[in-house]
Amino acid sequence: MTSIAADWRETGNLPAFADHPKLRLLLGTLLYLAQGFPQGLFFYAIPAWLAANGQSTAVVAAAAAAAGLPWSLKFLAGLVLDRYTWQPMGRRRPWLIGSQTGIVVTLTVAAVLSPSASDTTLVIGIILSLSILTAVQDVALDAMVVDLTPEGEMGRMNGFMFGGKVFGIAGGMALSSALFEFYGFSTAMMGMLAFFVVPALSVVLIRERKGEKLLPWTPGVVMENAKDAIPGDWVSILETAVRSLIRPQSLLVALLLLTYGVHQSLNETTDTLFAIRQMGWNQSEFSSMAAIANIAFGVFCIVLGGWFVDRFGPGPIAFWSGATALPLMAGYLVDETLWQSDTLFIAWYFAKGVPLMFFYLANLVLAMRVTPAATAATSLSVLFSIGTMGLVIASAILPTLESIGGYQAMFGASAGLVFVAGSISLLLSKEVRLAARSNAEAGHQS
Repeated sequence: MTSIAADWRETGNLPAFADHPKLRLLLGTLLYLAQGFPQGLFFYAIPAWLAANGQSTAVVAAAAAAAGLPWSLKFLAGLVLDRYTWQPMGRRRPWLIGSQTGIVVTLTVAAVLSPSASDTTLVIGIILSLSILTAVQDVALDAMVVDLTPEGEMGRMNGFMFGGKVFGIAGGMALSSALFEFYGFSTAMMGMLAFFVVPALSVVLIRERKGEKLLPWTPGVVMENAKDAIPGDWVSILETAVRSLIRPQSLLVALLLLTYGVHQSLNETTDTLFAIRQMGWNQSEFSSMAAIANIAFGVFCIVLGGWFVDRFGPGPIAFWSGATALPLMAGYLVDETLWQSDTLFIAWYFAKGVPLMFFYLANLVLAMRVTPAATAATSLSVLFSIGTMGLVIASAILPTLESIGGYQAMFGASAGLVFVAGSISLLLSKEVRLAARSNAEAGHQS
């Protein structure tokens, strides 16, 4: 395996995504960084800007809905991405370049139009456009990872991508919020554009497979190992996706994702309520702590988290993460006198976040393990959509839990569910649960 620099010197091109493990990690991190920048803008900064400029709760809620709606319908984008592409440039890369071009155009138009906070229809339209394009980028990137990343590298790949996303969202939220406050809407859009373009350009420089076109006007062909990658019609896509999703292993992973989704929503919502109502913190204090924690976990995912999942397997990591989180979360709930200390709460928040972060990475790898490459965009989007259904279930049961037992019941249910989700992983086959060898390891041992 040649180095990235050596390949550049010999051919004048960077190696392809399929051929170089370090390049895969770098590109995945950069593209998730690029994806995180606009997410920080439309999920957090613009709704906060609307609220700060006197818009009603209904308007802010509409902005949040516009940001979230495309992400709940990603499977529709997955169907289109699985069916159509321009293969001389790769199966997923044209969609990545197209969605990123759309984000650049949308940010530029938004900067030129520079709406005020009272131009709610236009602002919500900008949010919706950015969210659709970013969701398409997310589907295309995840599908490319499933297509071209060896099993034994999935953990590290997801660790690096998660780290890039965390940094992108935090950076996008912080930068755009500051620009909104001091310079206004247009400057915020241009600042976000400048930060987005640099990591986004990486996909323009790197092919999926060696020999493909870098750009439409450059030399290249459809590679032999990619010619049969696209199902012939919609029926084939739906049949392949449905068959993969109704297999016992896929159904178990779907149940695990759903259970974890309920846990995650209960945990995150109760964290916010506990900090503000019980501990007496204000919103900015809790948001600052959460941001610091997410950045710390993002660094940990890049340095060690993904490696652990690849080394020990996503199944064991999921089980032991759930088994560790249960007593760790429950221990803090037993004695209410512990709730009087800010220091103990912060320590508990960070401590429980470590096994939960490991569980999240294991989830990503398990979902990718049961996803067929031919319909990766569709199948993976459906699996993750099942996980997000947990948000709805958690919202429905949270008031009941509060009335039954307050914070102990709310956090306790969350702790119990993450243990149940981890236990479900024990039912998975060895091929899905355990560690897989990377290309490099396989070559070394052969």
